[in-house]
Amino acid sequence: MSVVMSRIITRYSNEDNNTNLSCGGNIVHLNLKPGEKVLDLGCGRGGETLLAAAAVGTEGFVWGLDLTPRMLDLARERALTENIYNIEFVQGSMEQIPLPDASLDAVLSNCAINHAPDKLKVYHEIFRVLKPGGRFVVSDIMTDNPLPQEIKEDPDAIAACFGGAITVREYEEALAAAGFPEIDIYKERRYLKNGYEMISRTFQGVKPLERKGVNQ
Repeated sequence: MSVVMSRIITRYSNEDNNTNLSCGGNIVHLNLKPGEKVLDLGCGRGGETLLAAAAVGTEGFVWGLDLTPRMLDLARERALTENIYNIEFVQGSMEQIPLPDASLDAVLSNCAINHAPDKLKVYHEIFRVLKPGGRFVVSDIMTDNPLPQEIKEDPDAIAACFGGAITVREYEEALAAAGFPEIDIYKERRYLKNGYEMISRTFQGVKPLERKGVNQ
C-alpha cells in the first residue's frame, strides 16, 4: 500500500546539539492581516492569542482553544486587563474543534498538538475549519525513532511535552492524509529530553483551493 507524504520545503538552518525547546514565534510566520479570523489551538494563558487579536484588529476575531479551565481563566483575565475584546477563549478538544467548516483564515498552535492522542484527527479538524487558501503555522515535537511504549503511555512524560511525540515520518503522513500536500519548515532544532532525542519543528501548511486525491 502506498503512503501519502507531504512535499517538504525547508527554510531553516539546523541548530543541532541544543537542549532548548524551539517551539514558539508562530505568529511571525502567519503574517496576519486586519479582518482575518484566527484560531490558537492549545492557547494556554493566551499570549499568542492576544498578539493575534491585536494583529487582525477590531474587524477581525480570534479564538483560543484549550482543555484546561484554569489556563482559560488566566487568558480571559489577560484579555480584560489589556482591553482586547475581539477574542473568545473556549474550552474544548483539538480533535473536535467547536467552530464551523471553512470559517477561519489561519490557525496557530505552539507545542500543543503532541498532547493529542490522534494527530491525524487534529489536522483533519484544522483542514475542516480553514477556508480554501487558509493556512496554519504549528510548532510541535517529533522524533526520528519511535519512543518506547512505556514513555508513550506515561502521563507525566506526555505532560512534559515529549511522551506524545510521534516520528517525523508518521507526522508527515498525517499532514498529507489530512489534505496538506506541501509543508514549509521554518525552524528545526534537535535536543535531548529526559535522555531521548527530540526534534522541535515550526512549519506551515496551506489548505488547497481545490482538494484532489486526498485519502480520508
